[in-house]
Amino acid sequence: MINFLFLLTLLIYLAASIFQTLSLALGNRTEAMAIRSTIEHLAFWGTAIGFAFLTLFIPLWWLQQGHFPMTHWTDSIAFFAWAVTLIYLIIVRLTHLRMLGSFMMPVAFIAILISYSFATHTAALPEPLRNYWLLAHTTLIFLAYAAFIAAFGFGVMYLMTERKIRKKTDTLLDNLLPSLGISDELGYRCTILGVILLTMGIIVGGLWAQYIEDIPWRWLDVKVISTLMTWFIYVVQIGLRQFWGWHGRRAAYTAIIGFGAVLCTYVGVELFLDSMHTYR
Repeated sequence: MINFLFLLTLLIYLAASIFQTLSLALGNRTEAMAIRSTIEHLAFWGTAIGFAFLTLFIPLWWLQQGHFPMTHWTDSIAFFAWAVTLIYLIIVRLTHLRMLGSFMMPVAFIAILISYSFATHTAALPEPLRNYWLLAHTTLIFLAYAAFIAAFGFGVMYLMTERKIRKKTDTLLDNLLPSLGISDELGYRCTILGVILLTMGIIVGGLWAQYIEDIPWRWLDVKVISTLMTWFIYVVQIGLRQFWGWHGRRAAYTAIIGFGAVLCTYVGVELFLDSMHTYR
């Protein structure tokens, strides 16, 4: 039952990602306006339905395994996809910029695909970690990562719009892009949201560590260091914007650099380095 639900969720996310990309590819062609509107609705509601199925899957997985899906990165990446989708739906609700889904939903689909393809077994979670501190810590961290991915998407859209203006082109794709000001401002707001959530996640993790007696805590753990470096990159970006006026292109590039740091922290450390946060 749970495997079928996960497969169904994967297929819905695949369809939503295809519709998101197709909507982007159609651009503002006059002859395709009617079908593009239909595809946009299919993409959005496919995303919403996929999110609902994934929201149902996670507690079912929790009940079956007896602990939150965080024992291996191939388990946790499904929850990461949930966080990415949640942030996207909130942004769409507030801004109606559905084009952002063309950047975020493929990331969520790839995450679910990896989880479905490679999560063949789960490691036993140490008993001291089986509490609600884990839920709070990981939820805050993953929501922060999702906000940074949204900032990355707005950064890419900013650079695309700037290129259109600089080269004085007017392609059908470019006509769908938000203005430079909107991309810059929303990217900045997503960065601030991500920093707030990441800060809270780090604080919760630090407090939690004080109550873990059976597992030695190491502040020099590679995952801790990588997370703090990622946090520092985004804090510096905010500081540069506030005090040195780093708006526009430079802010977009720093958002892309920060996204690279997120990938290194979440995927790189999990796959290639040993950490007390990794249970293989």
